[in-house]
Amino acid sequence: MKFIRFILLLIMVSPVLVSCGDDDGELSSAYVDSITTDYLRANRFGIFSMSLDLFEKAGYLDLLDQKGVTVFMPTNYSIKHYMKQKEYMLHQETGNETLTYTYDDLVKDLPLFKDSLKMYIVEQQVNRSDLEKMSGEAVTLKCMLGCDMNISLKKTKLYTENVPNSVNKYLYYTFIINGLDESSNVPLQDKDVSNYCQTSGLITKTGILHVLRDEHPLFFNRYEYK
Repeated sequence: MKFIRFILLLIMVSPVLVSCGDDDGELSSAYVDSITTDYLRANRFGIFSMSLDLFEKAGYLDLLDQKGVTVFMPTNYSIKHYMKQKEYMLHQETGNETLTYTYDDLVKDLPLFKDSLKMYIVEQQVNRSDLEKMSGEAVTLKCMLGCDMNISLKKTKLYTENVPNSVNKYLYYTFIINGLDESSNVPLQDKDVSNYCQTSGLITKTGILHVLRDEHPLFFNRYEYK
C-alpha cells in the first residue's frame, strides 16, 4: 500500500514538476510564465481547487498574486485532512459517529479561521537558492498572519532508499509556537509544527511558490483522528 501511495503521489504532483525535475531534488527550470493563481488553476488534476476556493471566499485570492510574496500552498489533501480532524472531533464531543463535516461546513466556518490562511504567505521572496547561500540554511521570518515561521533546508534520504549515496534536500516550513524549539524537551502545546514542501522553488510572474506535502493538515493542526 505504501508503494502504491508513493506512485499515486508522484502522479498527482507530476504536473507541478514537469520540466523542473532534477536528480538532486532541486529544479532545473524553475520559471513559470504565469501568475501564481493561474499556475495553480492550470494543474490538470485540480489538486489546488479547494485551496484556491477557500482563499477566494476569504477575500484573499489577490494576496497570492501580490508582487514579491512567497506562497506555501496547501493542496486539497491538506483540507481533507483538516475536515477529517474536525469530523473526528465532532464524534468525540457528541458521541455520535454518524455526524459528518463536509466542505460546505468548512466554508460556513470560514469567518472563524479565514485570517489563518495568511500563515501561508510571506511578504518577501524566500527561495531555496537563497537558503543555500546562508550559514545553516535556515531563516526565521514572520508570515502575513504575523506569526513566526522558520524556513530551512534539511537533508533527507526520503524516497532515495534504492539510490546509493543519494541524499535530497527538502524545504521545511516550521510554524513556531512560543519560540523556536531548541530541544526536544518542550511541552506538547508549545512544540513547533513542521512540514516539508513536496515541490519548492517555482518562480512565477508575481513571486515564489512552494507546495506543502499532501499530508500537511491545514493550519498545521495536529489533532489526530482515527
